[in-house]
Amino acid sequence: WNERNTRLCLQCNRGVEETVEHLVLECSVYEQERESLMDVVHEQCGENKWNARCVEEDSGMRYLVGLDEECNMTVVDAMKDFLVYAWNKRQGC
Repeated sequence: WNERNTRLCLQCNRGVEETVEHLVLECSVYEQERESLMDVVHEQCGENKWNARCVEEDSGMRYLVGLDEECNMTVVDAMKDFLVYAWNKRQGC
């Protein structure tokens, strides 16, 4: 829930539920930050392998946060950076 007590994303105004997956993988407001994250993901695991992960039940989120059996700390660090950038952008920093 956001500051307006709604589950809808107030960042992109697409009328979709604001989930972690939406924030990390879909929200257009964070496109630039996501590109940096995806550059690291593609470099570390390969674009084809990442695309295969995206159709999994968790949309690849377990891999991004280091809970997958193929934990990659470079990807986890890039994910942390993404979240910091997204949070700062959201706060207007």
